[in-house]
This record gives sequence, C-alpha cells and structure tokens, in this order.
Amino acid sequence: MSKKNFDHLRMIAESTEEESKLTIWIESGFASFDIVIPITEQDFHILETDGERAAFLQAAFHEPFQLKKNNLTSEEQREYLDIILHSSKEKVEKFLTEKDHGKAHGGISNMMRITCGRDQKLLRSGKWFAQ
Repeated sequence: MSKKNFDHLRMIAESTEEESKLTIWIESGFASFDIVIPITEQDFHILETDGERAAFLQAAFHEPFQLKKNNLTSEEQREYLDIILHSSKEKVEKFLTEKDHGKAHGGISNMMRITCGRDQKLLRSGKWFAQ
C-alpha cells in the first residue's frame, strides 16, 4: 500500500492493489465530514509528486463539498481530477480562475491563501502556478 499524507491540506491519497482513493476532510460551519473520491494510479502518482497540483485539487474540491457532501457527481469529480492533475498549466489556470470567479466567489483562491500562503490577488488574476 502506498500512502501520501497532506497534513496542511487535511487530505490523504492512498493506493492499494484493489483501489486508489483520495480522502479530503471538509469543515462547514459546525459540520465536519470527509469525502472519498476514487482516483486512478496516474492520479495518485501526480498527487504524490506534485504538491502544487495537489493543493489546487484540495482547494477546488473543498468549495463545492463544503455546501453539500454529494455536491459533485462522479463525472464532475473526474473532470476536476483530469484537468487539475493532467492538463497543461494554461488549462488548469483557466479552469481554476473560472471556478474561483464563478460559484466559488473567491473560495478556491482563499483556500490556497490559507493552506499554502499564496497571494490571493495573483491567483484571482489567473496566475495559479508559482513557476
């Protein structure tokens, strides 16, 4: 079994012979719960090796799930995984900016500010990657 803890993100990625999964702990007012998202081996490898994309994924997932535990369909979850973990930097930045300026109302960039100390103004302007 392989396991990657992201303590500052309250997230764990795990991979066994049977399954791979991502667990994220969500805080929403007085409620605390976790969500478990099935991932592929390729997803696990990216999460294990690219902390920046892992942080983007946690921030992007936290916002919709904070409203409701089952707020994203499995197809929408897969879209988030495919874009954030496997797409070009340009596509990731466009996706995150659209989400952050849309329903998230700045929640994704704010989570990156809180968990990673990132400059929210830069993120809001579409510059998500440090390099």
